[in-house]
Amino acid sequence: MNDISESPRPQISLLGMARFLWRHVLLIGTCVVLGAALLGALSFVLRPMYRSEVVFAPTNGSGGGLGDLGGGSLGGLAALAGVTIGGGGKRSEEFLEYLRSQGFTRGFIERHQLLPVLFARKWDARQGKWKTSDPPTLADGVRKFSKKVRQMSEDRRTGIVTLAIIWSDRDTAAKWANQLLAEADDALRQRAIGEYTRSIDYLTSESTQASVVELRSAIYKAMESELKDAMIARTRDAYAFKVLDPAVARDPDDTDSPNKPLYIALGGVFGLLLGMIVAASRERRAKQTGF
Repeated sequence: MNDISESPRPQISLLGMARFLWRHVLLIGTCVVLGAALLGALSFVLRPMYRSEVVFAPTNGSGGGLGDLGGGSLGGLAALAGVTIGGGGKRSEEFLEYLRSQGFTRGFIERHQLLPVLFARKWDARQGKWKTSDPPTLADGVRKFSKKVRQMSEDRRTGIVTLAIIWSDRDTAAKWANQLLAEADDALRQRAIGEYTRSIDYLTSESTQASVVELRSAIYKAMESELKDAMIARTRDAYAFKVLDPAVARDPDDTDSPNKPLYIALGGVFGLLLGMIVAASRERRAKQTGF
């Protein structure tokens, strides 16, 4: 029975690594400096991007309304009027979904004519037309805005939401962030006023036909609540979103990207790895050739 002996694997120790680095300190050091310098220079060439944030708290709209009056006969009337009974706690979630929805984003891009801004490299500002025969579509603009320009994060514990706009112009980033929230709030306000108006009209019509005193009393109570909510929707400054900290333009040197120190550090690490690979290759070649 033959003994099978395995060739010992080379062991790498900290002392051996230190000696290796010292033997090739000039080569490796040069690679580190060059790598850091190259990526550092690249970070200064890349277009700076700025991040502007508006912090807000979503509300439940006017609250109250028919949702506080229970179901029964009044619930049937509310359903016919197109009013949802209960679920007031979900209004804030609906408001947030509207803010990030494709429909609202599409409308924002159309209202402010942002396609030439979002795809500035394809737009000829002097002639006022696209440079390419296949210009970007509104769907392309919505996709880019949703994925690369607008970011939203929510603190589930406090319910506080941060809406961030990342753009190359710091003033534009702050303006878009504030405009997005203001226009979404106004659109939700107008939608609510329309719903309250339809509900009040329907309840008014039903009150003239109701013969049961209890039902008529419940209808009047619902109308009073709806009128109160409609008044709040028309007069309250913040209907759907209460701004806690509006977006402001960042300082010129306060960029979101590129992160210059990070680029320099990554360049140094890349140079270190490249220098070690080149040094190890040289040592291996020297051992094989005897030089």
